[in-house]
Formats: sequence, C-alpha cells, structure tokens
Amino acid sequence: MPDQQSILIVEDSPVNRKILSELLRKQGYNILNAASGEEALELVAKVLPDLIILDILLPEMNGYATCLRFKQNPDTRDIPVIFISSLDATEDKIGGFEAGGVDYITKPFQPAEVLARICTHLRIRRLQQILAEKNILLEEEKHKTEELLRNVLPRCVAGELLATGNCTPKLFTETTVCFADIVGFTAASSQLSPETVISELNDIFTGFDRIAIRNHCERMKTIGDAYLFACGVPDAHPHHADNIAVSALQMIDFLDKRNQQAAYNWQIRVGIHSGPVIGGVVGTEKYLYDIFGDTVNIAERMEELGSPMQVNVSSASHALLRERFVFAEGKEVNVKGKGRRMMYTLLGTA
Repeated sequence: MPDQQSILIVEDSPVNRKILSELLRKQGYNILNAASGEEALELVAKVLPDLIILDILLPEMNGYATCLRFKQNPDTRDIPVIFISSLDATEDKIGGFEAGGVDYITKPFQPAEVLARICTHLRIRRLQQILAEKNILLEEEKHKTEELLRNVLPRCVAGELLATGNCTPKLFTETTVCFADIVGFTAASSQLSPETVISELNDIFTGFDRIAIRNHCERMKTIGDAYLFACGVPDAHPHHADNIAVSALQMIDFLDKRNQQAAYNWQIRVGIHSGPVIGGVVGTEKYLYDIFGDTVNIAERMEELGSPMQVNVSSASHALLRERFVFAEGKEVNVKGKGRRMMYTLLGTA
C-alpha cells in the first residue's frame, strides 16, 4: 500500500489476536494490539490508528464502554470501530451501534468477510478525510473571497451582499462628496513608463486612502487620475462635511510633503459639495459600489473650476462648514448645466 494504514485490534484472547493480526498483516496493514479497553485507550493516546477492531467481552471495561470513551475524545471520535464478538443477539448488535460502532461481525468470523468490511470502512474513512480537507480549503477560500469583497466594497455593503446575495439601492440625504483630480497627470504620464505611472498613482492614492479612512470617509472609486470619496454614505455620519473638509486639507498637505522628496511632483484640484446621493452596487460579474446624483456632478464641477492645490466648496457645503473653517471670499461662477452658483475656497480650520 502507498500509505500503510494501521489497525488496532482490541481482543483479550491471544489466539484470536494472533489470527486477526496475521490475516491483516498479509494485506499490508500495520497492526497494533491491546488485550483490554484500558490498554487500548493508553495506546491510542500515543498512536492514532485508522480503524479499530473491538471485542465486546473484555476484562473490566467491556467493548461498549471502551467505544464510548473513544467517541468522547475529539482525537479518536472519528476513527471507525468494528465490533467483533461471539454475542449475536439483536440487542448486542444494537448496543454496538448505539455505542458508536460502524459495523458488527460475529465470531467465528470468515476471513474474507472481515477483510471486505475493513476495506470498505477504511475507504469510507479516507473519503471522509479527503472531504474534510477539501472543506477546510473551501472555507479558507471563502474567507479570502469575503475579505476581498470587503476590501472592494464598503463593509456594510459587502455584509449585505454576502448575507442576501444583493444590495438594495438607497437614497442618502445627508452626505458630502469630494473630487480630487491630479493636475496634468494625463499629459505627463505619456512621457513615463507604465510601471512609473502605476507606481505614482498607487503611492498617492494609498496616501489618500489612509487619510479618508482616518476621517471616517469612504473611497467610492478612482477614475483614471481622479479620486472620488464621500462621507455619510453608506454609513451615516453627523459631521460628514467636516470630515470631508479635513480630509481634503490633509491630502493637499500630504502632497506638499511628498513633493519635497519624491522624484515626481504632483498637484491636485479639489471640489466639495453636500447633498443627497443614491448609492448602490453596479454590475453582477464585477461589483462596484457607486454613488449617483447632482451632488456628485456639482462636486466635480467645483473641482474643475479650481486652481492647483486649492479646495473649492459649494454654497451648500459652505453653509455646513463656515462656523469651523476659514474661507476666502466667495465668488459667483457659471456651473455647467446648473447656471450661476456661489463657490468658496477652503483655506483651513478656524
């Protein structure tokens, strides 16, 4: 046999032990012997067999009690136990199965029958072990998949998707949305290697992610070199505007410090607007949690109308922030598709 399987024979008769041992050794099994239940328990504490052949009529602790002890131990409860006994009454056999045995052979036994039953239960045992190993691997893969989904989607959205298989779109009335776009990145990237382009974006956006998470904001997505994040969706937050404003200022500070030592210097334009958005999962093959509505569009317009390293804020966000932040004097601008609107430049905290 490729993997030699071991069988424990628990039998108080030396003659029967010898007959069974020689029979099974000829088939390539490794044989362990015990003359009593107590001896068998001591033996399996050191070496775990693949199968146990157990007599019922044993000194002191009978076979039923010994089997129950095996089944109570987490290390031995899954080892198949075949009772072999001269007792052939129905109640004797029932007692063996109730104790946890998988089979019952009466003495005098037929060698061919013993071998056939042992082979069957060892095969079943091996299939169970393979299935258990595969279940462990499946559970590990499931855990990896769930963690990946939680990294791609907001945790509450991922939780709903895993629990129900879908995510119901929702209207969030109290949110603030921010667009941060890297100035001139598209043009500059055509002069850089693909590895450098991805490395620069990865470093910058990773820094932005840390800032957003620290301030209870959620990155929605990146669109090329633009970074869209929000607060108040999908989890409500009473200080959604403050959290976005602080994050925007910290992102500019992050880039300022990075530019002092990085090989390539970058600047961003930032736009902020507060209002309602619709949030939901888009796609069935590749999931993306996205937000929609005028609030997103106006935040993007605020960014487009700004200057490098400047945070532009709509009048709606300004009304929520003006008591705790400092702004330049507002000016009226033409917002594409929305007409004339007031816009304010965020300078810092009050």
